[in-house]
Amino acid sequence: MKISHLVPVIAVIGLTACQGGFNVRSGDTLFHRLSGAEFILHRDLTINPGHVRVVFQDGGLAYAASEFAPHCEIEVRKISEQAQTVPAGRYRIIKIRGDIHYVTQPRERLMLAALGDMTLASDSSSEWYMHAYHITLHAGAHPETPTLICGGAYNYPFHADYPTLQEMQAALGDYATLKLR
Repeated sequence: MKISHLVPVIAVIGLTACQGGFNVRSGDTLFHRLSGAEFILHRDLTINPGHVRVVFQDGGLAYAASEFAPHCEIEVRKISEQAQTVPAGRYRIIKIRGDIHYVTQPRERLMLAALGDMTLASDSSSEWYMHAYHITLHAGAHPETPTLICGGAYNYPFHADYPTLQEMQAALGDYATLKLR
């Protein structure tokens, strides 16, 4: 085979590899272990009028999630002009799906950092990703069951990962417990 025929093939393979990115994720997700597990809410939660969620981060309630640390949210289906209560109790996890949230930040400047033997790494990427579990909860006594959303910290695409069970529990603090089956 001629070298002139190999050049386009190698170029296409190289461009395809760049487009997919390099993924160093551990692959240790909780999808299987969370399926059929239990979410125990230890106290009633109040969702303010005009809102659909409460946010947990660093073991407490927050107005919004910081993108630099794992967090969890309890979300109801409908916005209301009255406060809504999510009652304390045991909720069975009936469905889990993964989602990738991303943020594109405007490029401001290029900063380079030296790593090891003077290999340079650029922080100029304008995309950050967060992997999140969207967990459908069910309690027979409550017709309007909420969704639990737990996401990892936003990070560069090759470092972003789903939160671990320990990170989710740390975000929830003593408000709730995830009990795996």
